[in-house]
Amino acid sequence: MVATVEQLAALVSGRLEGDGNVPIRSARTVDEAGPGDITFIENERYAKLLRTSPASAAIVGPHFRAKRTPVKEHLAVIEVDDPIAAFIAVRKHLSGGGKARWVGVHPQAWVAPTAQVGPDAAIYPFAYVGDQAEVGEGSTIHPGAVLGDRVKIGRDCVIHPNVVLYPDVVLEDRVEVHSGTVLGADGFGYRQVDGKHVKVPHTGRLEVGSDVEIGANCTVDRATFEATRIGEGTKIDNLVMVAHNNQIGRHNLLCAQVGIAGSCKTGDYVVMAGQAGIKDKTTIGDGVVIGAQAGVHRNIPSGQQVLGSPAIPVREQRRLFQMIARLPDMHKQLRELTAQIEAVSALLPMTPHHDGTVGGFGDADEPVDPTGF
Repeated sequence: MVATVEQLAALVSGRLEGDGNVPIRSARTVDEAGPGDITFIENERYAKLLRTSPASAAIVGPHFRAKRTPVKEHLAVIEVDDPIAAFIAVRKHLSGGGKARWVGVHPQAWVAPTAQVGPDAAIYPFAYVGDQAEVGEGSTIHPGAVLGDRVKIGRDCVIHPNVVLYPDVVLEDRVEVHSGTVLGADGFGYRQVDGKHVKVPHTGRLEVGSDVEIGANCTVDRATFEATRIGEGTKIDNLVMVAHNNQIGRHNLLCAQVGIAGSCKTGDYVVMAGQAGIKDKTTIGDGVVIGAQAGVHRNIPSGQQVLGSPAIPVREQRRLFQMIARLPDMHKQLRELTAQIEAVSALLPMTPHHDGTVGGFGDADEPVDPTGF
């Protein structure tokens, strides 16, 4: 699809500077854009890239003009409050918006007679919907997905291929679950009886709040007795493990390969970077940021940033990192000092001690003669 810059400015309610008749065929990032493309600049740090970009137009933020950033001559500019949102809207418009969404229950899907399917839902071939399950209005269940008995899916949810939802899992509205993820499996709970590991039955459930997105190949376990909970707005990256009984707050960000042991609790707006590991029964306060590969073994108060294993405040950990980087030089200096001490010791006279031994520093009760050298 082709549109003029003026038409795109009207689409995103932006203010146009430059030639509005320039034709635009696609929307691409600033490092990939060429003639006939529109790009975007989210902040001034990347504005200098427009000086050499061959793009025909750019979407910029409200402070772009104020800084008077020099750009290529004749470049058409659309000024908006949110450049990313506008760029996404333009990109979707230029691509034609994709094909119309299919709705209905495919004859090759299995939907139990006792299940309820809301209007405008889409259940694709080879999906399975168990007894007393509920699929909300406008939700999409892709091929190979399994919804166990009594699973409840809210409005406008998307369950991608080969997702497994064990019985009694509850997803609220606008939840998206990506391929290969398993929600509601039993937690890793055993107790020793007569020298054997005996499984603790997990009779609880899993509850996922609205506007949560869970990446590919994740696992979130059901609770032992009550409920594991994922708060609304939380975003979970690929390959994340959330164990049983966890209470994850609202709007958390859990990056790839994060592992959270059982019975932990997080506040709101917590960020866990890649490969962070959280010990069981740990409480993490609001707004905490946990760095990559951190090992959290204690409770963390609200607002802290921690790093390392064991995790400690970032400022302290950075000092340790600096010291570690100096260890080779410190080791070299230590060897040199040791050699100097040995050389000095070899020059000292060997004075007999009262106990019959000899040494280079005289008797303990007699002053050392400074002229002994």
